[in-house]
Amino acid sequence: MEITTNKISIVNQKGGVGKTSSTVNLAGALSVDFDRKVLVIDLDFQTNLTDSFEIIEEMNKTSYDLLVDPKVEVNETIYSTNIKGIDIIPSSVKLADIDIKLSDKKNRVNILKSKLDHIEGKYDFILIDCPPSLNLVVLNSLVASDSILIPAEPGLYSLKGLNRLIQTFNTVKKKYNKNLKVEGVLLTRVDKRTNIAEEFEEKLREKLGDKIFNTVISQRVAIVQAQIDRLPVSLYDKNSKSAEEYIELAREVISNEFR
Repeated sequence: MEITTNKISIVNQKGGVGKTSSTVNLAGALSVDFDRKVLVIDLDFQTNLTDSFEIIEEMNKTSYDLLVDPKVEVNETIYSTNIKGIDIIPSSVKLADIDIKLSDKKNRVNILKSKLDHIEGKYDFILIDCPPSLNLVVLNSLVASDSILIPAEPGLYSLKGLNRLIQTFNTVKKKYNKNLKVEGVLLTRVDKRTNIAEEFEEKLREKLGDKIFNTVISQRVAIVQAQIDRLPVSLYDKNSKSAEEYIELAREVISNEFR
C-alpha cells in the first residue's frame, strides 16, 4: 500500500506555549511507540528543535538553504538523529532575515511545498516546528501542510493569539491551501492544581468544539529533564505521566488520519 505523508505545522505566534517540546515529544511517541517514520523540520531561527536532537552527520545545508536556494534539494537538508525513525531538517540563525530574502521571489509562499513534494511517501509524518510569528516562513509551512496543530497555554494572551492564528488559517485556506484543516488545539503546561486551565478549556471548547484534543499536557519536570538529555520524554522515562500524555496525543493524531 502506498504511504501518504501527513504534514503537520505546529504553530502559534505566541512564544512559550510548548511548540518545540510538543514537536519533539509527539515525534518521539509516533516513532518509538507507534513505529511511524517521522521527519521534523525546524523553521525557527532560535534552533531549539535542532538543539533537541543529536544530529549524527555533519550539517551542511539547513532549512534556510532549502527556502532560499532553488538549487538545494530537500534530501540535501535531511539528517539522521539519535532517535531511530526520526530524521531532521535543522534550522539556522540566518532564518531571522528570511522575509527579506524571500520578498522578491516568485511563488514565495509555495517554496517549501514544492520541495517537500519530492519526498512524499518517504515518511509517515512530517512535523514542522514554526517560529512564534506569522511571517513568510510560517506561510510556507501552512501552504505545505495538511493540517495545523496549535499548542496553547492556558491564559488570556494565549486566547487572543489563537484568535489571530485562526484568522490567518482561514486566509491561507481560502487563498493558497483549500485542503488545510485544524488537526487540533493542544493544551500545554497545564497546572491541574488551579482552576485557570479548566476555565480556559471550557472557553476553547465553546469556541472550537471537537477541535480541542482530549489529551492535555501537564506541567511536569520530566519534560524538562528529557530536554536536557536531548531525548523525547517517552524514551527518557516511558513510565512517566508526561510520556503517557504524549503517547495519547500520538494516538489521537493517528486516529485523525482516518476521519
